[in-house]
Amino acid sequence: MVTQRSLLRASGLFLMFFLCVGAAYGKAAKADSPLNVQAVNLSGVEDNGESAVNYTYVIENSERDIKINAWGGISATDKCVVINNSNASLRLFFFYIPLNASSISVQDIFGTYGSTSLTVVNYETFTSVRIYLRNSLNVQNKMSLMISYNLPSNAYITQSGWQDCVLNVALSKPSDWYVEESKLTVSLPEGAEYGAASKTPSLVQKTGLSVTVEYDDANFTQISDPIIVLQYQYFILWAIFRPALWTGIAIAAFGAVYFTRRRFMSSPTAAAAPFTSSLLKDFVNLYEQRRRLRSDLEAMEAQTEKGKLSRRKYRLRKSSVDDHISRLEKELSQLSDKIATASEQHSERMKNLKKAEQEIETMKNDVQRAEARFLRKEITAEARRKMLDEYDRMKERAENTIEETILRLKEEIH
Repeated sequence: MVTQRSLLRASGLFLMFFLCVGAAYGKAAKADSPLNVQAVNLSGVEDNGESAVNYTYVIENSERDIKINAWGGISATDKCVVINNSNASLRLFFFYIPLNASSISVQDIFGTYGSTSLTVVNYETFTSVRIYLRNSLNVQNKMSLMISYNLPSNAYITQSGWQDCVLNVALSKPSDWYVEESKLTVSLPEGAEYGAASKTPSLVQKTGLSVTVEYDDANFTQISDPIIVLQYQYFILWAIFRPALWTGIAIAAFGAVYFTRRRFMSSPTAAAAPFTSSLLKDFVNLYEQRRRLRSDLEAMEAQTEKGKLSRRKYRLRKSSVDDHISRLEKELSQLSDKIATASEQHSERMKNLKKAEQEIETMKNDVQRAEARFLRKEITAEARRKMLDEYDRMKERAENTIEETILRLKEEIH
């Protein structure tokens, strides 16, 4: 009986399956007969390899992976590297898998075999899957095959109390196989705890909440003990608890981020500096400087268009003014952020100021587009005039907003 664990188990598991097997084309009748299946398990009877010449197949490597999900569903994958040890080319190969297996799929290096290449026959204690190979397997050549399938829960899962699980694994192989390396891996449901086994595993590994049990053997022709009994514990409600756990973690993380941000935003340290009237004074002075520089740029552009200022002098002066404006805009941006934190009213004023500036820049671009369309004769002179008039009215409203905002800030300074 398995020692009590912290996690309870609400279901037991009883699983029996057969190791993948094969037979030569000339031995098809022999291979299909269940009388030729010997009950063996991974506690191997070692062979020195000298008798390997008597076997049709040398199995260079055989692996079986069994995975049990949270609800007792069982999926399995058998892989093997096969060497043709007979005196003739072979075209048929046989896998023996547990009875009532479903969703059977066979693959080689070229892909998945079609249903017409497979013949599935259910016997009393196992299912035979005969594979008609894509190409003949020549003498001493090798191939890799993989078969995957699912097993029905009602046939292989039984309940043993509320916490104990028993996994019974029965293995078999055909008499004409010599196995060089073999591995059986059982992946327990996430949250399960390994208990004990009738045969000591080669490895019991726990990664996070997952446990895998491995058995390794090498160089055998028969396997002495027919059954491996593996005991473990599992709490069936873990399947419900795990999603709820992750949901709770996600909610907790979201809440931590939310309240941290809220605390930071409401903290007095969120403002870079205490609000004083000097901030408003500095902001207004810099803002007026920038407005004058922009006005100077427009005047220089007009003089250049009239030929009163050379293009070369215009470019030199414009470059210097642009640099000055760029520095002013960085300072104004920092001051604006500080002023906006003083109160909701100040924050609203800074938003209105920024919005009005963006509208003026948009109007300038719209005017340029209207002039370009007129030159391309896409619009009439009358249409151009109406568009420019509308743009002027919109620009005037934006400029009035700026004037009003600056005036309110100046009043606060005094």
